[in-house]
Amino acid sequence: MTSEFAGRSVIVTGAGRGIGRGIAKAFAAAGAKVMIGARTLSYAEEACAEIAAEGGKAELFGIDVKQRTACEALVRHTAERFGGIDIVIHCAADIAHGGLGAVSDEAMEAGIASTAKAAWWLLEAARPWLAAAEDGGRFIAIGSVNGVATTVPNMTAYGMAKAALDAFVRGAALDVVRENITVNAILPGLIASARAKAVLGDDGLAAYGATVPVGRAGTPLDIAHACFFLASPKAGFVTGASIIVDGGATLAGSGGSNVLQDRLKAQVGH
Repeated sequence: MTSEFAGRSVIVTGAGRGIGRGIAKAFAAAGAKVMIGARTLSYAEEACAEIAAEGGKAELFGIDVKQRTACEALVRHTAERFGGIDIVIHCAADIAHGGLGAVSDEAMEAGIASTAKAAWWLLEAARPWLAAAEDGGRFIAIGSVNGVATTVPNMTAYGMAKAALDAFVRGAALDVVRENITVNAILPGLIASARAKAVLGDDGLAAYGATVPVGRAGTPLDIAHACFFLASPKAGFVTGASIIVDGGATLAGSGGSNVLQDRLKAQVGH
C-alpha cells in the first residue's frame, strides 16, 4: 500500500467488478477511503473483501444509478460516513449492445440514464463537498473510445450513450470551474475484464490484443493509473479533457474493430 491518496474520500460507481473494481482497489491501496457504489451487492461484497484483505478501507452502497434519488443518496451517505467527498469516479453503465433495430427504447434510455444522466446527478449532488475538498474536487467519468474516437459496428446504442457522457464532461467542466472542481473523462479501449472475456473469449481477446500497437489489451489497473493522475493535484490545470487510454488502438485503424464486429455479430445474430 501507498499513501498517495491517504485520507481522501472517493466514490466509485460500478465498482463491483471490471474496471470499476480495479479503480476502487487501486485507490484503496493508495490510502483512500472508498465508497463502492454497485447494483449487484454480491459483486460489491467481493470487492470490499478483497480491499480489506489487502489492508484498505472500503464500504459499499447498493445503487441503481439510473435513478436520481439513488445517486443523491449515495453522495449523502458517503459524505456522512467519510466526512466529505474529494473524488467521484463514475464508472457504472447499463448499456445494451446492438445497432438500429436491435435495441429497445427502454434499453436506449437505460444507457443514457446510467451514463450521462447519472453523471449529471452525481456531480450536482456532490458539488458542495467537491468544492470544499482541500486539494480541489475531482469528478472523473469513465467513457469509451467507442462513440467518441471510433465506431464499432453493432454497438450504436453503446457509442451514443458514451458520446453523451463525453459531451456532459466538457459542458460541466465550465459549469464548476470556478469552484475548485475539475471534470474530466477517461476513454478506455478494450479492457481485459470479465465481461470482455465473456463476449470475446480468451482467443478473441488475444486476437484483439495483437492488433493494439502496445501489443496487448488494456487492464483495469491501466485505467486506475490514469484516474490517479486526474485525481491528483498535478492535474489541477486539466479540466474538460477526455484522455484516450487504448494502447494506440484508435491510431492503428480498424483491425481491433473487425475482431469486435465479428464477435458482436455472432452474439446478436446478424
